[in-house]
Amino acid sequence: MSCSAKMRKLSVRIDADLKAAFEGTLRDIGVDPTCAMRSFAFQIVLEGSIPFDPVDAGFEASGKTAVTSVKIPEDVAGEMESVLKGLGTNFSQAVKLLALQTTALGGIPFAAGIPRKAS
Repeated sequence: MSCSAKMRKLSVRIDADLKAAFEGTLRDIGVDPTCAMRSFAFQIVLEGSIPFDPVDAGFEASGKTAVTSVKIPEDVAGEMESVLKGLGTNFSQAVKLLALQTTALGGIPFAAGIPRKAS
């Protein structure tokens, strides 16, 4: 990906209390929401699926919602959306799952990595 790669902004509406808990957990481990969601998008593309097994988060929605957004390289966003569509879901639902899991576990529920190019 070059520095001039086109970016796509993706916005997700999630429960306001969940968003606050997600952001608080990320802050506690030194990660910002943009970094977490961008890493999540890359991992979805790399693995061809959600990169973790969900656990019961024990979260009850408050009914109030808030928006969270992230900019992702256009090519990654397209591939990620294709993978998620094949799984019968979308980025909005996947981010909700990421937020629930991160909050429940107290950390990001997957090991983020960028593949090395073959030499």
